[in-house]
Amino acid sequence: MSEVIADTKVFGVFADVEQYAMLQETELELIMQIDEPVGLYGKPLADNWAPMEVTWFYNPDERVKPQPDIAAFGAIAFAASAETCEKLRPFISDYVEFLPINVDGWRWYIIHVLAKEDIFNEAQSQRKVRRDGTPMRMFKKLVLDGDRVSNGVLFRVQGLSLGIYSTNLPNSFLNVVRQLGLSGLTFQDIN
Repeated sequence: MSEVIADTKVFGVFADVEQYAMLQETELELIMQIDEPVGLYGKPLADNWAPMEVTWFYNPDERVKPQPDIAAFGAIAFAASAETCEKLRPFISDYVEFLPINVDGWRWYIIHVLAKEDIFNEAQSQRKVRRDGTPMRMFKKLVLDGDRVSNGVLFRVQGLSLGIYSTNLPNSFLNVVRQLGLSGLTFQDIN
């Protein structure tokens, strides 16, 4: 566990789907999962994982987008080529599991984030409210206490939805992606 550093910033990690192509399961793969869809929600899956068939999402009404180093896999996960995962493995393997997939005949891996940090500041956060007065899962203001981060490499936040986060710490995923010059992700300052 790394030492807690004051002024640690927390960043949301997002796939840059405006600039880069994203991945999707093939139609056959989706049909096979009707009874048991894949749940990439932060619980380990590697022991029962079978590689699935995946392809690049194509919208005939848009220009063909370039393939990134790290791509969106659905709405809540990322995937990268075997070569990119080998570059990332020394930095993030303690916080994720690499789940093999076949992307149009090439070996890729879903980067399934398992690490969680208890940094949600519910008292200072403000949820959006529905017309009937009930709170939504979305926030007008989300406060995450970076000073409570224990590792800060790549993680989900306890008590929140499925978002994926990193920090500005030297060994963080944000800094590793930037140092390696990898494409496909954006990082949004949360606080």
